[in-house]
Amino acid sequence: MILYPAIDLINKECVRLKKGDYSQKTVFNKDPVKQAQIFENEGCTWLHVVDLDAAKGDESRNVSVLLEIKQKTNLKIQFGGGIRTAERLKSLFDLGIDRAIIGTAAFQDLNFLATSAAKYPNKIWLGTDVLDGKIKIHGWTKDSDLNLDSALEFASKQSIGGIILTDINKDGMMQGPNIEMTIDVASTFGTDVILSGGVSNIKDIETIKELEDKGISGLICGRAIYDNKVNITKALDILGNQDA
Repeated sequence: MILYPAIDLINKECVRLKKGDYSQKTVFNKDPVKQAQIFENEGCTWLHVVDLDAAKGDESRNVSVLLEIKQKTNLKIQFGGGIRTAERLKSLFDLGIDRAIIGTAAFQDLNFLATSAAKYPNKIWLGTDVLDGKIKIHGWTKDSDLNLDSALEFASKQSIGGIILTDINKDGMMQGPNIEMTIDVASTFGTDVILSGGVSNIKDIETIKELEDKGISGLICGRAIYDNKVNITKALDILGNQDA
């Protein structure tokens, strides 16, 4: 099972939000490239990066950070935030990212998800951010009109790599993840799911690892790492092989 340490970017800084609230921002490292190098030195092979400026629809200068991380580490990168056109998607793959996370654009136009997945099979992951059963888009600031189950049913029939599932109620709250929802989505739609939101300690990671055969292929961890509640070395010992 893969550990994806998270770097969320606002104005070229590594930050974390609480429940996706941009007004509740904590800066954890003003140099996200150094933070990525720390993760690599501790044994991580993947990095989860989200451009929160682009996700909300604001102008972003974070692409230069992404390029520098690629140049100065050997980490594989799954990247999301503001990917809403084929041109943007191509530019990111040309930059060297390994996976693209499409959220808002997919839920506004499922055909964009289908065509993107057909062009880049297994390299597109659907970023599914859920608050009280509703899909949130535009950096969690708006509701999607789509029904969650019908959208995931469509997505599961495309050539996506899987689903990154975030329970916004859990994100950044250090109260434990929504394992039940994650297992339900994995089993219902028969696709790999990466759990996101709420991982708060090593016990959570042990519990998630035990459910690997239920379709959970990885977990994203942010605040718990930055707050020293999760030791990366211990987490990697629990999760095992990090090749994917």
